Amino acid sequence: MELLRQLGAYTIGTLTDLAPIAVLFGMFQYGVLRRPVPELGRVLVGLVYVVIGLTLFRTGLHGSLIPLGESMARQLATRSTLEHSFAAFAPIVAFAAAIGFAATLIEPTLIAVADRVRDLSGGTVQPWTLRIVIALGVAGGLVLGTVRIILGIPFELLLAGVASLLALVVLGAPRVVVPLALDSGGIATSVVTVPLIAAYGIALAETLPGRTALLDGFGLIILALLGPAIALLLFAQGYRMYQNWLRRGENRAV
Repeated sequence: MELLRQLGAYTIGTLTDLAPIAVLFGMFQYGVLRRPVPELGRVLVGLVYVVIGLTLFRTGLHGSLIPLGESMARQLATRSTLEHSFAAFAPIVAFAAAIGFAATLIEPTLIAVADRVRDLSGGTVQPWTLRIVIALGVAGGLVLGTVRIILGIPFELLLAGVASLLALVVLGAPRVVVPLALDSGGIATSVVTVPLIAAYGIALAETLPGRTALLDGFGLIILALLGPAIALLLFAQGYRMYQNWLRRGENRAV
């Protein structure tokens, strides 16, 4: 009975969320273009699939992954505080990296964009390579955010440092990669990662003594958003240096 109630609530929520964009497309299609929607039946069937898929996805996410992430964060944080040493916090830092990496790999938005980037690049950028690099960036951002919460580092200082590093990396990166890198954070932080990261940060801050959920629990998402951009730009620079090294080796061989 509880499951049916949740399914009903999430169905209503999904319909409410999709209604504005459906109305927007309808207004422009019939009010501006003044043309019927091509293959209207196929579009409506697709919308039904979207509603069903999002409803089931939200039900599963809130029923399993988010509670599991919160529970794991609280248990690890409680265990770490009892041992009274920074080394004791290594498991929670490792968990932050693992949950950031794994959640990003299954992010539907990133999967779809990675396939699109492969098509646009003519196969130069492989989807799995892009997904792994971006996932490593999210993991790095969560590690920084976790260390900040543990040590009580002011968020403004850490954010300024990360933003400065991003600006420096942009200056030395290949121009063609910069737009994709700057968009990668938004691509990676979507329907899977954002709820998990928020739940993890709040649970960690509520469990550690002297921390507050509002002040210390939030801020992880912006770090997870900047991390992929830095990781992708660094990867592009490293790949360019590797290609140059190969060319110099070929020239010496000739």
